[in-house]
Amino acid sequence: MTDRAACLPHRGLPTPRLIRFCLALAAALLLGPLLAACTISSEKPLLNDAAAAAPLPDAFTFFPYEWGEDGYVRATDAPTSFVQAGDAYVATASPDSDGAMTVRFVPTGGETFIIAVTIADQPETVYGFARYSDSVLAMALSPDTATVAAIARERATSMPKERKALAGLRIGSQQEVIVKTRAALDTLTHMYTAGRLPMGHLAVGYIALAADATPPSRLVQSGRQWIGVP
Repeated sequence: MTDRAACLPHRGLPTPRLIRFCLALAAALLLGPLLAACTISSEKPLLNDAAAAAPLPDAFTFFPYEWGEDGYVRATDAPTSFVQAGDAYVATASPDSDGAMTVRFVPTGGETFIIAVTIADQPETVYGFARYSDSVLAMALSPDTATVAAIARERATSMPKERKALAGLRIGSQQEVIVKTRAALDTLTHMYTAGRLPMGHLAVGYIALAADATPPSRLVQSGRQWIGVP
């Protein structure tokens, strides 16, 4: 069984609807028993007081891609349109939507942003790490066995301050990471930007200014750049 197939929703995780929308945004919309719960999440927002950035256009359409052997290929999932609202982006049209999805990008001091995704009237938040370049939004959203091992290693070898911060999170039975404190989320962010927090395959989408745009059939990563194949 793959890590993703093992990620099943259960009590104590963000609601399946929130996970569904977050993964739809990330080109990983899964149905039924494959609805992934392997995320970094909190039961209440942890970044409300953080200053968010607006790295994407004021209005855009997100075309999802999925991982393939020759790069990322165009997914069959419908694109999602967003508009900027204050310091966040709000989905104006999203598959199966019965509540507005809001996405915030919080700077980390480099090219990476913390991405925080919420659904209207739900307190849960799903987090990831995002980078935007060459009209491609690439997001690390799914922890896997390597992520869990890295957190365990950090807990065993880091300084007392970091160990105390990591006490503010727990690992679920299906490799989901439930964050309870801002300090824990900040420590995970530092680990990721320092290259010490591996994650599953990137979730990738092409950002177009028009909903009727023709996105590339395939996206190939070359170092820190993305190449679109017609």
